[in-house]
Amino acid sequence: MIMLISMLFLMTLVGCNNIDKKETREVSSTFSLPITLGDGTEGEYLLIGEEGKVGFLVGIGKKGEVVEEKIIANKVNKYMWYFWGDKDSISGNFKVVGTDKEGKEHPVLVSVDDTVWQYSNTFSHIPSNMMFPTSGLWKLEIYFNEKLFGEIVINVEDS
Repeated sequence: MIMLISMLFLMTLVGCNNIDKKETREVSSTFSLPITLGDGTEGEYLLIGEEGKVGFLVGIGKKGEVVEEKIIANKVNKYMWYFWGDKDSISGNFKVVGTDKEGKEHPVLVSVDDTVWQYSNTFSHIPSNMMFPTSGLWKLEIYFNEKLFGEIVINVEDS
């Protein structure tokens, strides 16, 4: 009897460990970079990502007045990426892999005409087009030369 109870306990314990754990995602924070606008007034870029490491532009305007632009599903849009780090960590082939809210990986998010944009010898910023096929929270993994550089979580909305 003790053996039976022990086996049931062990099976329950093992079964609980095999339960699919849903990844919890929180939208990455935004941060700003000061700029001088064309008319000479103080302005700022609004980026989403990890300040001091990686982010992409989601708004531009006068200082204190910038509004974050929505990222819309099934709409191709151009984004400017910004990177901070030593030259070796932010150079070479650039790639973004996205994972949608269902956990499905989309290996080609940075693209033009369904081809991956590869950049060699990148510096501190590069442009790209991105399109997200579904709304919801997306995790973006940023790679240089197939090495993970950083992650950003964004909210993609329906049009």
